[in-house]
Amino acid sequence: MAPPATSMADIPDVMLEEIFLRLTAAEDLARASTTCPSFRRVIADHAFLRRYRALHPPPLIGLLQDTFSPAQPPHPSAVAARAFLGFDFSCSSFLPSTPGHTWRRVDFFDGRALLVGPPNKEDRQFWVKDLAVCDPIHHRYVLLPAIPDDLKALAPQLDLLTLEAFLAPGQNEEGPLSFRVMCVAQCTTKLLILVFSSSLGGQGQWHAHTFDQWSGQGTSASGGSFIHSHGGLSNRQFVHGCFYWHLHFRNELLVLDVRAMELSAINLPPERGTNSFALVEAAEGMLGMLTEGYGEDHDSDPFWLTYSILRNNQWHLNKVIQLPVNDAALVGVAGGYLLLEALYTTTAQETLKFGCFSVDVKTLQVEFFAELSKHLPGRLYAGFPPSLCAPTI
Repeated sequence: MAPPATSMADIPDVMLEEIFLRLTAAEDLARASTTCPSFRRVIADHAFLRRYRALHPPPLIGLLQDTFSPAQPPHPSAVAARAFLGFDFSCSSFLPSTPGHTWRRVDFFDGRALLVGPPNKEDRQFWVKDLAVCDPIHHRYVLLPAIPDDLKALAPQLDLLTLEAFLAPGQNEEGPLSFRVMCVAQCTTKLLILVFSSSLGGQGQWHAHTFDQWSGQGTSASGGSFIHSHGGLSNRQFVHGCFYWHLHFRNELLVLDVRAMELSAINLPPERGTNSFALVEAAEGMLGMLTEGYGEDHDSDPFWLTYSILRNNQWHLNKVIQLPVNDAALVGVAGGYLLLEALYTTTAQETLKFGCFSVDVKTLQVEFFAELSKHLPGRLYAGFPPSLCAPTI
């Protein structure tokens, strides 16, 4: 008598996990989770989702503006983006509010949104009174405690130039609910970084990192103060566990390693000029840079990107990529793609259109991403379908 046939549902969970980890497309994993209860149980487990996310980072699925602008067919992210049509990323439906109190989103990182309340008119040192970190998929939020007065006093009002608040990875890399919020205060002679860590002291707490005369503490430049910065820090980007800012007055990148909380600096290519650029992860942990450019005649020459890689503290040109657009501006990098807003014409008609193109940061393949009706400032959203998203708060 032949032994009974074994079905997929009879396979041990540990083997199912290894099979599902090999599904590179999030939509395939989502379809598998609907096949039977045992598949759903394995795929919905938070530990499995963390393993899957480490192997297959979530794809870039859209641009968060006043509304959500999703990837459109035939882009590979279009299928995953359908699950978010009509989704409210504002977090206004579940954040506490009072008359006259409005929340404003200032950052989006790793599935979390950072929102700020209205300015505190009595305290001009820090322009926000309330900070909230939200998980828009699961409608969860954390209201951060106020920044202590003794920490704010480290940046005297008359010495303060600019302030910036943003999200950062948590100190506990294995903890899916761990996160940090950073407030960078740029002063004339120092850089003050106030950090709220959710993994310290149970509910979290603020602490400070002060870099007095920061040019002498880890940067490669030869002195100077922010008072002569002509714009100071700008164009914040995150690659390989570090935040990078463009130092205009030195044509350098200021680097903050968030694991060691140490500053350093990297020279930019002298020929980069004033063109905008995006930093990307290159092979073997190296840093890559995509820079926009034109030929000598902007009206007739094509738009292109140059791809350079930093090796041994020197930038090396790797490739020049011509784009099928008339003009473009770099939006940012997320989900393995560089996104550009562009003016372009189709082959079928010469009408000028406005939309987005993506560049795969590994293959450097250029693809149409979405058509837009108008330009609006926005932030990139990379994520799995809601059914595959574990809570982040």
